Amino acid sequence: MLKGAYFIWLFFLGSLTAFGQEEEGVFWEISSQNNPNPSYLFGTIHLMCEGDFSLNTKIAGKISESDVLVLEIDMDDPDLQAAMSENLYNKGGQKINDFLTKEEYQNVHTFLKERTGMDMDMLQEMHPMVLMSLIYNNLLECETKSFENELMILAKAAKMEVMGLETIEDQMSLFDLIPLKDQYQSFYSYVNDLEKGQEEFKKLIKAYKEEDILDLFEMVSESPEYKNYQDEFISDRNKNWVAPMTQIMNENSAFFAVGAGHLAGPNGIITLLKDKGFEVNRIQL
Repeated sequence: MLKGAYFIWLFFLGSLTAFGQEEEGVFWEISSQNNPNPSYLFGTIHLMCEGDFSLNTKIAGKISESDVLVLEIDMDDPDLQAAMSENLYNKGGQKINDFLTKEEYQNVHTFLKERTGMDMDMLQEMHPMVLMSLIYNNLLECETKSFENELMILAKAAKMEVMGLETIEDQMSLFDLIPLKDQYQSFYSYVNDLEKGQEEFKKLIKAYKEEDILDLFEMVSESPEYKNYQDEFISDRNKNWVAPMTQIMNENSAFFAVGAGHLAGPNGIITLLKDKGFEVNRIQL
């Protein structure tokens, strides 16, 4: 997903004991009888500190062996920025101070002014997901890097085609499922307790570095703001992605890069691909 997912890529929790073979591994090779050339599946963290970031040489090597780079959305789409701009503000004109108390709003106002120099009074109709993106550097306390951006650089250097599994409109529509009040309260909770958010993210990064996708699976599923929307945010999207993934792999050797939270579990991409007859094997990094 885009950066505004509050560090949470959600998924449906089922019986986890049946998926022990998927407890570890963020990089996988996909093969089938229909295509002699394998494809690859890489689970990412969409945003992390530059000091924690590294792009393994095996990943870079497999990019060079692939025909297309496939992300959640086509980040090479010339219309992407315009589409994102259309989703910066609440479509109904709702304002943040419609959902927060005067004291809460003042705390947000002070925080943004001190930390970013921005005036909250000028941003009252901004979507909570976008507001969240404004405080990432404060939450992470570092300069950040994105796997998707770095993969795009490699793909452009290799003159590879870039594709997406869904559109920006698809992603943004997910947030319409969550009441704005809940989204603004979630944003406020991060502003009000920055240290808690920082600790959560440190745990997430630790699990990712250890390639423990089962731990990631359990960790992010506990997010209170999304617990009622796990199917929509993860399981349903995974199922929607399998058909275009299959079609792409039947025609090309593809390098897929999606949020690591989409990999594991009974409705994770690894299981869904295996159910379709693909062989999916971990590549050790």
